[in-house]
Amino acid sequence: MRSFEETRQVNCSVQDMFNIVLDIDAYPLFLPWVADATVLTKESGELTAELIADLAGSRHSFKTIDRYVANKLIEIRLLEGPFRFLESVWTFDAQDDGTCKVHFSIEFEFRSMMLDLVASPIFSTACKSMVQAFERRAIELNATARNS
Repeated sequence: MRSFEETRQVNCSVQDMFNIVLDIDAYPLFLPWVADATVLTKESGELTAELIADLAGSRHSFKTIDRYVANKLIEIRLLEGPFRFLESVWTFDAQDDGTCKVHFSIEFEFRSMMLDLVASPIFSTACKSMVQAFERRAIELNATARNS
């Protein structure tokens, strides 16, 4: 099983960062490995989503259930897909200066040994740049909002 975690202070509010992570439909706009993403169902504190990952030119669809507490926590668990196991957690802590401390952790393992050999290095690299990609998205959206 592979895992990665990162804690990072980002220059945006907890609410902005939480909303960007929960805006799954927008993932293809700023996550290069996401070919498509759709929220399938949404209720209070829970949603299901389907993502299509482009890993080394091969597309793999997977579904997750995401449980969340607004502006605090998002837990993502695999429902179905090419993984044997996939689980990630985002936490968000407001800082006194208006910034946000973000913690991201993920554990995953692909079902097939062949897919694991080919896709794990690519998916691992994507995981290692995840928080930075969401931070760039927040900065981009804030700049757009200021210029509007």
